[in-house]
Amino acid sequence: MQEANASKGAKAYRTQWAAQFLVASELVRNGYVVAFTMGNNTPIADLMVGKPDGTSLFWVDVKGVSSRIPFLVKKKPTHARLFYVLVRVAQKRGDDEFFVLNQEQINHLIDESKRLHPGPEGFRWVACQPFRDKWNLLPGWPLS
Repeated sequence: MQEANASKGAKAYRTQWAAQFLVASELVRNGYVVAFTMGNNTPIADLMVGKPDGTSLFWVDVKGVSSRIPFLVKKKPTHARLFYVLVRVAQKRGDDEFFVLNQEQINHLIDESKRLHPGPEGFRWVACQPFRDKWNLLPGWPLS
C-alpha cells in the first residue's frame, strides 16, 4: 500500500474497512456466521455474529489502526453481548495484531486512561496488550 499520497481520512477509512474484514475472516474461519451491520441504523457495532444454528448471537465493534497509536474508543451504554476487537492492520497480513475485549474491559480501559491522561476518550496502545489474541472471550470460541 502506498500511503504517501493518501489523505489521512482516506487512510483511516481503508484501515477501518481492512480491520473489519480481517476480524470477519477470523470469526468465519473459526466457525461463526458473520453479518456486517453497515449503516447508521446499527450504531452498537460493526458485526453481528453467531453460531451456525442461529444461537448465541453477539455483537462485535471493530476498531482499526495502522500503527501503534492510541485507540480512540467512546463508551457506549452497557450491552451484555457486545465485544470489541481492536486491530493493528500491518503492511503484511501475518503481522496484523488482534486484541479482543468485552465491554466491561473496554470501559475500564477508557476510565483508567481518562483518570491518568485527560483528553480524548480512548486509551494508549500499551493498555490493550494483555488482550492480544484473547479470542476465547467470545461466546462459544472456538466452534470448529
